[in-house]
Amino acid sequence: GARNVGGKGGDGEEPGEGGGLAAHEGWRRWPIAGGGWGGEGIHTADDIDRLCSQLKSLCHTLPLAQDQTTALSALASELPSDILLAVRSSAPEEDGAAASYAGAFETRLGVRPADLEEAARGCLASAFDARVLVYRREQRRRNQSSTTTTKKKPERESPLAFAAVVMEMVHPVRTAGVAFSANPLNSDRDEMVVDSSYGLGEGVVDGSVAADRYIYDKVAKKVVQTALGKKTEEKVMNVETGGVTAVPIGDGKRQMASSLTDRQVARLGELVQAVEDAYGMPMDVEFAFVGSVGNDGTDSDPAAAPEQLKLLQARPITTLHYLDEAIMTDPGQRRMLYYDYNVVSEATTTTPFSHLDNALYNRLASWMMGYKEASLFGGDPRMPIFMGETRQYANVSLLLRYSTPERIAKLSELLDPYLVSLFRGTDCDKAKYKMKKLPKGVNVRNSWKLIKAGRYMEQYKISKDIKKDPATKVELYKKSVQKAKAELKRLEARGVVPSEGIAAFAMEVIDVLDETLQIEVAAVMFAVIPLFNELDKKRRLGATDDVRSEFDALLAGYEGDELMELNIEMYRLAQTLGDDVWKEYGHDDLNELAARIQDNLNGTRKDLPLPFLDEWNIFMDRFSYDGQDQMFVSCPRYADSPELLLAKVRQNVGPTVADPSVTAKERLEKRKQVQELQLKRAEKKFFSSSAKKLKKRNEILDNLFWMRNAPKMHVAEVCGIIRKELLKIQTQFLEVGQIDEEGDIFHLDLEEIDQALADESFELRSKVLPRKAVYRQALLATECPLLIDSRCRILRPDPPAVDSSLPEGTLVGAAMSSGIARGKVRILEHPNERFEQGEVLAAVVTGPAWTPLFVGCSAVVLQIGGALQHGALCAREYGKPAVSNIDIHAQLKTGMLVEVDGNAGTVKILEEDQE
Repeated sequence: GARNVGGKGGDGEEPGEGGGLAAHEGWRRWPIAGGGWGGEGIHTADDIDRLCSQLKSLCHTLPLAQDQTTALSALASELPSDILLAVRSSAPEEDGAAASYAGAFETRLGVRPADLEEAARGCLASAFDARVLVYRREQRRRNQSSTTTTKKKPERESPLAFAAVVMEMVHPVRTAGVAFSANPLNSDRDEMVVDSSYGLGEGVVDGSVAADRYIYDKVAKKVVQTALGKKTEEKVMNVETGGVTAVPIGDGKRQMASSLTDRQVARLGELVQAVEDAYGMPMDVEFAFVGSVGNDGTDSDPAAAPEQLKLLQARPITTLHYLDEAIMTDPGQRRMLYYDYNVVSEATTTTPFSHLDNALYNRLASWMMGYKEASLFGGDPRMPIFMGETRQYANVSLLLRYSTPERIAKLSELLDPYLVSLFRGTDCDKAKYKMKKLPKGVNVRNSWKLIKAGRYMEQYKISKDIKKDPATKVELYKKSVQKAKAELKRLEARGVVPSEGIAAFAMEVIDVLDETLQIEVAAVMFAVIPLFNELDKKRRLGATDDVRSEFDALLAGYEGDELMELNIEMYRLAQTLGDDVWKEYGHDDLNELAARIQDNLNGTRKDLPLPFLDEWNIFMDRFSYDGQDQMFVSCPRYADSPELLLAKVRQNVGPTVADPSVTAKERLEKRKQVQELQLKRAEKKFFSSSAKKLKKRNEILDNLFWMRNAPKMHVAEVCGIIRKELLKIQTQFLEVGQIDEEGDIFHLDLEEIDQALADESFELRSKVLPRKAVYRQALLATECPLLIDSRCRILRPDPPAVDSSLPEGTLVGAAMSSGIARGKVRILEHPNERFEQGEVLAAVVTGPAWTPLFVGCSAVVLQIGGALQHGALCAREYGKPAVSNIDIHAQLKTGMLVEVDGNAGTVKILEEDQE
């Protein structure tokens, strides 16, 4: 069945003309049993290529077993000697709903029965191609839940089950290609995408032919977009000798003619829809139109034989984005548009939320806005804010009733230039997405009641009070923070009171920060952000380079920022350990170093410097709550996963790394100089109030701007304390068998956990399993869209205008931090991935957990990130050039040599070489 041999060899695909199967258990014993598949000790592309080449060579030389020879001989004897066959690779991993190896395994076309053995060997050898190993490793990494805290070594990869499927070739093929029942470019479920060309589909699949592309609206049943390729050759079957021959197309008119008519595309649409309906999911289909061609090659030619449409194979499309079922509207129904705000602000992450992350985030956000007893986020996607299963969304369709995409774009300029480009793009069509009717309960009266119930007016009054005398008020605030932190330490030491439960403990911990968080939110929302916006506009739009440089300096250099203090402590940790110790451990060996540190702390070993151990204890006492995604209780912290801390501390090792405390002082001095310079200019003006205004502005800069990261850092500390208790409970649940594995507890809510603590018979698995399945599906997503509609269409920005004055290979983005630097690109999805000093850090978006990587990078390139977002703030503090609004996955590759110009907002590709 498909479990052993894959879809083509089992029941997963339609084999077309029929055929046989040369595979099964006998083939699994050869040559996979020879070992080497697991890939241990492989670190570079050269290692992978070398090992894979050796394994592929073995496939062509090792002798066949008797049962293998018998299987091939029996199959060949059943077939006519002149028949032409397709020998195709098939494996269970190849065509699953979560992963597809499409194009990685080999297919042999036009094979004679006498050549079956060599064709089967070639297909099997492709299972050991370097692309397969790299893809398999990546899929395994993506499947690893971020909620898991286990530190054991990865298990050896299991052998790849494999089969060679033998099919009769269809002939003669007029046109062939690939059709996707949903648009793989934007995930739109109502669009079919077809790539086709003359002759066999091999040229379309391997990219050797410039294929025609058609986008077909499955609801309207019409072709909505056509892009014709210049088809200079067609691949045809060589009936005389077997194999495939590339035949040049000399007729220029035929080269640019459409390989499919609208009627054929519509017919193909019916077939593809039937396949999708049969499998219950979007499918990738290979097809061929078969029949003789008349003299003029048209459908109307009476000499042409009846045309047949052949379904050759079908596999799930694994690259599509998936949305909650609650968001999805039916085909043809008016679409809704949603904004995932946690990518740009708030949590600042592309990681999916677990069920518990979602529930706790809902409580925290509602509580911070003053709604202690109510929840701002509900499960109705028509409401202003919708809490999905793994993300939260703002309802843009509702907003478009009262505004326009252009107005929203202007309001988003400080948030993110990429978001601005989305709202200004042709995809964001108000006529298409504007909500026609308000949901029940959404009206002006209820909106006003909601605002009055919150703390907006209270926070505004707090901010006015702070701005009157920032220095005095901040000193009082600092005392409040000290008091709150002392209480948090007490609660952390005490833990959950058994009679009260984890839900009560969580709210008790959250409530400790009530006073300090209200001051922070008030200061940031009503003092810091408005002033920052004003300064950033002058940084971007100043009349001269000197003006822009001055205001760039005003946006950095702030003492007291807890995030910067954290990273300065990391630098000290790195220096006190010593280079000789660091040289013993690579990026993948940090678990061993963490164990060695613990042994030294326990006194079972004494081979690490005492100053380092002292610094380690100081750091852990203050910052052990930090980790990858600070707002998620599901994500590991330094307290329970110290190897994460060591990976970041390691970025501070080496002679090229500048001391961040020195850099911070330099940026502070530069800011102070600019403030004094601007004040002196203003004081020279007679009858002007500008000097008074600048003094008040400088008071806010000196006393409040450092608070911009404070709310997130303090919420992260709360999440870390709650997580610590949850891990204790998780151990208890595992011991009595209430849950199956680490991480399961994060697919419950606090009340369910309390019920299970009170009653061991309370069923948890029925709640955990469906939520975990949804979460794991979300982990496989290749992107986290900012704007997405209810038919899963990911909105894209319009292509940037071509600037002929720029050198070729120059990408235009948005300037975020000044300076120019060169380096090789390293695209990262998570901050704990391998990163080397001097590389250009490229990421979709960064949050506080990424900060240590800024120390050793040469420059920063982001897809998402405005002037007030973490990446820009951090780049300025560390003096690193930064550019945002660059589609990193589409325009850059790891290993490219680039020059990042943070003054002009450009990235110039110098060398295309890539890893």
